Amino acid sequence: MMITGVMCMQTHIYECAKLTLDFITMMMISRYIFLIPPMKKNSPEQIFNPQFVFIAVSYVLIMLFCLAEGTIAGSVVIAVCMLIYCHMTEPNPKRKLLKSVQFIPIAGMCYGILMPMETLPVTVLHLSESAGELYSMGLYLLLLVLLLYFVFYGRDWRKNFRKEMHYRRLQAWERILLYVIGILMYGFVGAVYSYYNLDETNFRQIAMFESLMMSMIGFTVTLTVIILILVGNKNAHTRRDLLEMQHNVIATLADIVENRDESTGGHIRRTARYVQIIAEKLLEEGWYQSILNEQYIKDMVVAAPLHDIGKIHVPDSILKKQGKLTDEEYEIMKSHTTEGRKLLLHAEKSLGNFSYLDIAVEMAYGHHEWWNGKGYPQGIAEHNIPLCARIMAVADVFDAIVSQRCYKGSMTIEEAYEIIQKEKGTHFDPIVVSAFLKSRDKISEALKEFEDPLLSPKAEIIQHDKKTA
Repeated sequence: MMITGVMCMQTHIYECAKLTLDFITMMMISRYIFLIPPMKKNSPEQIFNPQFVFIAVSYVLIMLFCLAEGTIAGSVVIAVCMLIYCHMTEPNPKRKLLKSVQFIPIAGMCYGILMPMETLPVTVLHLSESAGELYSMGLYLLLLVLLLYFVFYGRDWRKNFRKEMHYRRLQAWERILLYVIGILMYGFVGAVYSYYNLDETNFRQIAMFESLMMSMIGFTVTLTVIILILVGNKNAHTRRDLLEMQHNVIATLADIVENRDESTGGHIRRTARYVQIIAEKLLEEGWYQSILNEQYIKDMVVAAPLHDIGKIHVPDSILKKQGKLTDEEYEIMKSHTTEGRKLLLHAEKSLGNFSYLDIAVEMAYGHHEWWNGKGYPQGIAEHNIPLCARIMAVADVFDAIVSQRCYKGSMTIEEAYEIIQKEKGTHFDPIVVSAFLKSRDKISEALKEFEDPLLSPKAEIIQHDKKTA
């Protein structure tokens, strides 16, 4: 009687330990491999972290069903909890259902890692059921110790990993690979476990030994995929740091160039923001779909501060001259477009082929081209002008009109809008101008946000010759 009670208790401990390890492993895989975001607080007044509360409640339910109904019932509760978790952590309502079924490949990954460690030694050593449970509990205890070590001594690693995950997004091929491997492992593990329930002992032994090699292959493939994703996370963070450093250098360099003609860094920040606003409006309305996408917009915003980088080759006597430029001086001023292109092409050879540098080249070279072909340096017209240059042309001219420079005063915002509207179809792309004018509120907000002392809507209006850059 006493022996039966001890064995029953051992079984319950084994079942609870197994489900606990399964649940913890699934939560870690969902967070660190599938990059499922955590549940966030709805308001600052919330005391408890909703994710912690959800995990705690889920674990209590799993244990209750396990003790009352057995391992199978506890496994069903785990599946339900994972389904709810995947559903609650997807912010996009349209993708909630699709992302909810992620619990299947997540469970497959979990079992693909744990099952070989549980079953292979038992099969090879021909352990009895009771001995197998003791071995599994020893394995669970070892994994628990490793987990506790990770919790207490892996804080720096987790902090760095969370920083990486802030920038990391699964590529389409990575997500598909995870789903395929996870679902295959889910089906494979189910087939292996079914061998234990076969009545024919001989066939059962043959099937189990045949599954040894497959288990090792599945285990290796699962770990390989996980390592690839982790390395991808690390590389993404490193690349992000490199890009941020380059962007900061770009902004600083552009700021220095802008300061040469007594403007301020506000100009480059404003024009970059105008470019973003115009491009987002074009994307929203479905224009230029073959070119415009989210990545193209991000690259334009990064490249925008470099549009006048060629001015570094223009002498101060011309750049800071008050009044009209002579024909010769004007030709030198116009050369900032070609010089900017040369500088950026050289930078591409040194830094590598980054998409934002390609756009920066087009912006620097083409932002003074006119829609009717009367611009410079190439004199190209309409859609022959790169889209990024057409957008920058509107942003640059608008900011120049409302800003006070050494050779001109500033006009009011309303007058600037009128000039942009008037030159629609001659100087500027009509579609880009329409998007610009439909975003007047956002443009005005950006103008105020990056306002500087040289920008004054009340300043005297000085008519200036078109022979100014």
